[in-house]
Amino acid sequence: LINADSFLAFMSIRTENSLSLNQYKIGMISEMIHTASLVHDDVIDGADTRRGNASVNAIWGNKMAVLVGDFILARATQILCSINRPNVISVMASIIEDLVMGEFMQMTAKTGATEDTMEQYMEKTFKKTASLFANTCKSVALLAEGTADLQWRASEYGRHLGIAFQLVDDVLDFISSADIVGKPVSADLRLGLATGPVILAAQQYPELNTLMARKFAERGDVDRARNIVLNSDGITRTRKLAQQHSQDAARLAATLPNGEGAADVLVDFALSQIDRQS
Repeated sequence: LINADSFLAFMSIRTENSLSLNQYKIGMISEMIHTASLVHDDVIDGADTRRGNASVNAIWGNKMAVLVGDFILARATQILCSINRPNVISVMASIIEDLVMGEFMQMTAKTGATEDTMEQYMEKTFKKTASLFANTCKSVALLAEGTADLQWRASEYGRHLGIAFQLVDDVLDFISSADIVGKPVSADLRLGLATGPVILAAQQYPELNTLMARKFAERGDVDRARNIVLNSDGITRTRKLAQQHSQDAARLAATLPNGEGAADVLVDFALSQIDRQS
């Protein structure tokens, strides 16, 4: 999702000039939760690769992969408890709850290009992706003894950033190559998933609704759906939505403490999502 350097940017939401050990721990915990979720996702999706490499389940099988993900979560929980701040523990624990709820939503997603479908997609996007960003940032602000307003701004920065990140990911699933993104082209369609570009394209081309309803399961459905999306305004509209969230994140970051140019880093990181290629 994001590397350690990016998490150091998150850690810069502070009121003093130095980072505390507990703030570093939040970065570690967030990375571990994310890694565990990817291991579990690959089992659920039956994915053989992850970022161009063999997935854990492809190497060791589903049972071992589930245990690996559980073990990582257990270690993350141990580190989280060592912080000894109930309010922070509660905020970080909500990430795991949201991940599970988001997966449930994905499995039971509505079909059809309705406002409810798009709203559900955006809610799922928050739970499966943006919650990690938002609650990580909020936890760091809590550990900085920030005001309630600072905590809110930090959380909202993470929320907008996470949504932008996922929207761009969903666009790349259509326009990028397997070598760049490290997974097969149209991977979401092959899993029967209707993401933002598909839902918005179906508003322009209603014939997509039939394919969405049967989760692109019949021969030729994936290729047909991909071609419709590429010829629609779905990708352009999804990019525009991602740009709006990136800019909202940047505006919020600009209001955060800027010691050693920390807020500037967060602004740049938010805006960089717009042109991300992988």
